[in-house]
Amino acid sequence: MFMKKPNLILISAVLVIGISTTFVGTAQASSAKAGVSCTTAGATQISGGKRYICQAEGRQDHFQWDDGTPTSFKAKIPIVLPIPEATGPNAITFANVMSHIADIPSVAYQNVQNVITKNSSIVVPHALYVGPKTTSVTKTLEESLLSKEFRLWEGFQQSSFVNIIAYNNLDTNWAQQQFKTIFKVKGYATPQDPQEALHLVQQTCSKSSKPGQTTGPMGDCYAGNAGGIDKSKDSLMMLGVTTADPQHPWDPTQSGEVSHEYTHTVQAAQFIGTASTARSYYVHITTPCWIHEGQPNATGIAAASPTLSQYLDKRNATVSSGPLDPKFPGWTAAALKSYLYSQIPNESVSNSCYQNGPLYKMGYSVGMAATEALVAIAGPQSTMALIAREADGDTFAQAFKNVYGITWEAGSTILGRVLSAEYAQNPFVAK
Repeated sequence: MFMKKPNLILISAVLVIGISTTFVGTAQASSAKAGVSCTTAGATQISGGKRYICQAEGRQDHFQWDDGTPTSFKAKIPIVLPIPEATGPNAITFANVMSHIADIPSVAYQNVQNVITKNSSIVVPHALYVGPKTTSVTKTLEESLLSKEFRLWEGFQQSSFVNIIAYNNLDTNWAQQQFKTIFKVKGYATPQDPQEALHLVQQTCSKSSKPGQTTGPMGDCYAGNAGGIDKSKDSLMMLGVTTADPQHPWDPTQSGEVSHEYTHTVQAAQFIGTASTARSYYVHITTPCWIHEGQPNATGIAAASPTLSQYLDKRNATVSSGPLDPKFPGWTAAALKSYLYSQIPNESVSNSCYQNGPLYKMGYSVGMAATEALVAIAGPQSTMALIAREADGDTFAQAFKNVYGITWEAGSTILGRVLSAEYAQNPFVAK
């Protein structure tokens, strides 16, 4: 299973999440002003018709107010909010979901297919660069998957341009040079990290102890990384292409990697038009890790899978195993509600879920199962509307209420029950 790790230039990685109703809030007594120091990362304040966010310069420990987003800013949301309750004989709602546990995967899969079919066909400008020795990437299949993603998120803000670099372990040097060439030709801002190209490739071809960090030498390139490019409306996708098992070659319809990574660029794109110069970092400020990675898996694997059977095979393998946080409270409804509800976002703070590798990685599995339930209840677009509302200034809890019409307290309680029922039937295997 490919893993997404936050990348430094993509403004701190595409992986950060956390959902804290106590972390983000109104801030200091004095009026916010761009560039002035502040003390509480993620705090917000309205001043002079702008909404300021207390951010960490370079994602370190020096906090200052951003340039301020006009309070008139509104992210693009192509669906009516709150989303009307689904109707019909097979409809799943927050009220009846416990009677439809077995139906959640198939309904979620079909909801994704329905949106792709319904939405208009659009093309997001992009370029796919493939390493000279990465012969398993023909571009044909990858482009077909991207076209589904463009269509799935039609109506939401998407990147102005997406740069995609695909490479295997024979092309890691080429990938680093391609990164540098793209940044030079496009005139993107110089990365804060002078070794950004190397570190991004390492993150997709090495094991990691936590998001953004690697351990050991580069080996098989089994992972991906993506997000918004600093100080631009463009995005970057790094696609590591596996060569480890000849019997299971690169197949993005099974891994979902192309679709997963593209979803991260759309998450960041919701902040185009805000004061953010580092859009992926702003996603991390308010978005819990469980949905930051759960959304790209739940929607991306469904979009990539040609059939329900293939989706179920990959889905079942993904949600049922993976890293487990040593402090994970257990598989009861109350414990799973706590897992969802208590995550703290913002990699600028030590107790963030972005700073806890095992907790973060649970987003790929348990987070996918939770997000899949939301997709079954209200469709895939509801999950991106959450992030769009965050771009409008909502906390995650406020966004949840605005999108689904119920409080996050109530929603997380229901999702905890759903997950407990699912894992009682198919126990999780820690790896």
